[in-house]
Amino acid sequence: MPRIHPPLERPIRVGALVGAILAGGEGRRLGPGVEKPFRRLSGTPLIEHAMARLRPQVAGLVISTHGDAARFARLGVPVVSDSVAADADGRRPGPLAGVLAAMEWARQAHPFSPWLLTVPVDVPFLPLDLTAYLAGHMHVPEADILSVRYRGRVHHAIAVWSTELLPALRKAVAEEGTRSIERFAAGHNTSVFDWPRRRGDPFLNINTPADWARAEAIARAEAAGASRGAS
Repeated sequence: MPRIHPPLERPIRVGALVGAILAGGEGRRLGPGVEKPFRRLSGTPLIEHAMARLRPQVAGLVISTHGDAARFARLGVPVVSDSVAADADGRRPGPLAGVLAAMEWARQAHPFSPWLLTVPVDVPFLPLDLTAYLAGHMHVPEADILSVRYRGRVHHAIAVWSTELLPALRKAVAEEGTRSIERFAAGHNTSVFDWPRRRGDPFLNINTPADWARAEAIARAEAAGASRGAS
């Protein structure tokens, strides 16, 4: 796909979009320690990396989590907790419930914004031109859900959702027990945006200690590059 524009060094706010950071994961595969949103990458909690990347690009921002919302209070943005109970074996309801909670907030707090952009908390290098690219593609053709694909991998949780999906989403999560974003999306009008290849991996998803080591290396390289540019 040809570039819409060169990569941007500064974010552009898209007024039609509100954003949600999905921060309900515990990060068990990373080993013992604090829960994933508060693990520090290059000295900064993952939740703050995600906020710094996404907040300047959207008209409003919410953190969607599971459990006590007060632990995010110091960050100064709205926080919603999904209301779906854990399974009988104690498993949490998953990211689709987080999308539902965020979409319910979006419809109330930003009723004139028809689109919700979701990103996971563990993708710390989100492009600063994410919304600029996606907003330019949302109407060509218009889909209910627009996901990002990078180097052949679809990132189902990095997606733009029509807030008109709210009744269907509520039914799927609360009544039908659907937990998978991919499964829900398969039943609706979806589209995929192939993100232009760039150096590194702007959609690196941190799930394992190996992912964490790679992310630390990228963060050090970015910091070194910024330092050279400032000198």
